[in-house]
Amino acid sequence: MESGFTVSLRPLTMVAAWLALGLAVALSWTGNGQELPQQQQQQVASSKQSQLWLDCSCLHFNERNSSQWGELAINASQALGAKNNCLMIFVGGLDDELVAFQLEQMQLRPGCLDSVDVFPHLREPVIENATVAEDTFCQHSRNRSATPIYSAGRLLGLRLRFQQPPTKEDTWNLTLKASYRFLKRENFQTEGRLVPHSYCDFYFFASMAGEDGNLGQGYFHSPRFPAHYPAHIKCAYKFIGRPDTHVELLFEELQLPPVATGGCQLDAVTIFDAESAHMSAVIDVLCSPCPTRRLVSSGPDMLLEFNASSNRTAKGFRGKFKFIANEPGMLPPPPPPPAVLEAASVAVKQEKLQIQQQQQQLQQSFAAKANSLPMDGELSKPGRLFEPCKQTFDTRVNKSGTFDSNQLFLAKHAGGAVIGGSRVLQCRYEFEAQPPERVQIRFHDFNVPTEHENSTGCQPGDALHVVTQVRGRYETQELLCGAFLPKPLMSNGPKMQLQFVGRYPPTMTNKVQYYGFRAEYRFLSNFGIMSGVQQGQECAFVYNSSERISGLFHSPNFPGYYLENVVCHYYFYGASDERVVLHFTYFDVEGIGACDHQTASDYVEFSNFMSTDRKYSRYCGKIPDFEMKSGGRFFRVTLHSNDRFVSIGFRALYTFETLPINNSIADLRETASMQSFMSSAPAQMISNFYKLIFCYI
Repeated sequence: MESGFTVSLRPLTMVAAWLALGLAVALSWTGNGQELPQQQQQQVASSKQSQLWLDCSCLHFNERNSSQWGELAINASQALGAKNNCLMIFVGGLDDELVAFQLEQMQLRPGCLDSVDVFPHLREPVIENATVAEDTFCQHSRNRSATPIYSAGRLLGLRLRFQQPPTKEDTWNLTLKASYRFLKRENFQTEGRLVPHSYCDFYFFASMAGEDGNLGQGYFHSPRFPAHYPAHIKCAYKFIGRPDTHVELLFEELQLPPVATGGCQLDAVTIFDAESAHMSAVIDVLCSPCPTRRLVSSGPDMLLEFNASSNRTAKGFRGKFKFIANEPGMLPPPPPPPAVLEAASVAVKQEKLQIQQQQQQLQQSFAAKANSLPMDGELSKPGRLFEPCKQTFDTRVNKSGTFDSNQLFLAKHAGGAVIGGSRVLQCRYEFEAQPPERVQIRFHDFNVPTEHENSTGCQPGDALHVVTQVRGRYETQELLCGAFLPKPLMSNGPKMQLQFVGRYPPTMTNKVQYYGFRAEYRFLSNFGIMSGVQQGQECAFVYNSSERISGLFHSPNFPGYYLENVVCHYYFYGASDERVVLHFTYFDVEGIGACDHQTASDYVEFSNFMSTDRKYSRYCGKIPDFEMKSGGRFFRVTLHSNDRFVSIGFRALYTFETLPINNSIADLRETASMQSFMSSAPAQMISNFYKLIFCYI
């Protein structure tokens, strides 16, 4: 097994090492061009690097065995001496493979002193501080036989963090045993035609019968299968047959979040016996695991709609489709009844009509000065200089999808003005949600040149603009450029607009070959908070120990900026013998001083009650890791923001901790009160407090 993994003596991977080197070079010069002292350069580079990722020791596993599972084992001997009390584990396959990872045994110290974060969606062997874990385990001490965890790509990462680790191996009972295997990605591909600019809408067409009589067959899957599908998506799979055929679907696997009560609630698969979503043509609605299920259409077409509306996700589904010729003498099906609900994302005629209407609107909108993006003197009239391009994304068509800048570089979009040997290109992306939805943008690829090498400033003529419409004119709120992925964006209301201004061919200021961006959009009503159970449409989420004893929660849109003028509640309910322990791994809330209205501060409030708890002071500003404990079985955390400034927010690990039998609730509340006093009192007051205690002793 020694050949199955390698231990990196360097704490960073090669990718992270090059990034750190680039930061060090970029930060080695001051604004006036004078070089900083070498020691100061190292300190600045180290400080900046620590904000991007945690400097950890690394293990890499890549043992290849096609018939058996590889093994992974971590114990205290490997954790002792880990840099920054952190250990990263990467299981990596080839570019055309996925990772199946099975946790078999996990022994961690109680109180979440040891924790394991799981990252199944990595693209490179780098885990940044802002990367949100798919799952977090802590306070576990039992064998695990759950279904495997699947990666979305070739990499799966783990991050083990240790608080106050023991100094001796024999006093640290740390055990993590798992197995892994590499699977071919081609075995999980959906064999249909993806609808342009959609995330998961597919067409499946019947073909002409061959010598074997095959009219077309293949597999279809939920997004990311066998990994968990994303939350808050809507997908349509449309099977279009010939007039003398019918469609047969066979579900081989179906795993959706468990249903608390009877009937399907948030996540469900609906099958329609028609080309469109006629409510009177519903064949079945599936939401719970079932044995192999076969569904047959009465006519040539069938529509499958997958709605995922909850915060919880699951493995999804895998099915097989087949077009079958009708038996001789079978009458054609009657025409379908009038549509009650049209599946706009998969209607070909409606899509063509929409494109024609958009083209007409584009010609009108780009001819008007009111719709032009204000630029510098060189680009004083962009409405006339740029090739018309506009894309509109409506929640009534798709709940999610992707968009990018690649289409601008095609020949038909290369008619912009020529400046400095490059053609100027521009495209506006408009997103329209339905209240109470908001728009969230997450970037997958991004590289737009900065002003010059080693600079972080953006050029208005070569950047992605976050714009807002003021008095009929688009004004820039924020400029995005550089080689790092921007943080997620979220709208304050139901609309968001982006405008990309670029030059082709580009003038690159870094060594990254890719130019432009690729991003994913979602229309969300959960404020970008993917854990807990949302209460209605408000920013209020419930965490119950009967459902999960530990996990993560964070501010809206984390790791992007939280929203203005929002109040978000997080309610934690434990059993009668439990208390809530919160460990904040990141905290940066805009505010200073007492975090009150006089300083126009945003703040986070803690309470053992629904009302204000005077034991706890308000928290704001940038605070290093800290811990909060409830005084009983209930605890409330509330984020208050105003309309002044915003920041990144917070991320925390919650745990429902079982109390020792000899601890009473009264003793617990007294301890919580003391902890609150100690966390909020000045250092001098604490020192005097201890002196007072020792005087009485």
